[in-house]
Amino acid sequence: MFGTYDPKKVIVSFGGVEIGGFGEDSIIKVSPMGDGISSVVGCSGDVVRTISPDNRHEVTLTLLQSSASNDYLSAIYQRDKRVGDGVLPLLIKDLSGRMTFFDSAAWVTKQPEVNRGNTANPNEWVLNTAGNGELFVGGHD
Repeated sequence: MFGTYDPKKVIVSFGGVEIGGFGEDSIIKVSPMGDGISSVVGCSGDVVRTISPDNRHEVTLTLLQSSASNDYLSAIYQRDKRVGDGVLPLLIKDLSGRMTFFDSAAWVTKQPEVNRGNTANPNEWVLNTAGNGELFVGGHD
């Protein structure tokens, strides 16, 4: 089996605007917030599964300090704090494979921690979703 991954072919769109200028290592992280499918076993060995209704996700976008997408995410966050209209659709797609994530309602949870020093440092933006979407973890061609 042979596949090719190209990080330049991973697209992120938030509110219809493409996010770019990702960091050098971990650029996008999608983490389920719910438990998925869990199980417990009783003292007689009976097993019961529980399917969590929590389909929310936490998405971390790591951007270069120089990325213009920092300006966009800052503006969305600040407006959301003032007006409350920063809930936007979020799409992540790996065009070199079959991984996709979409949720119709996502928002920036807070501004990133800012670190300035002798070298450029990344900014980690954390977004949460309302649980309206779906994550498909696929391989590469």
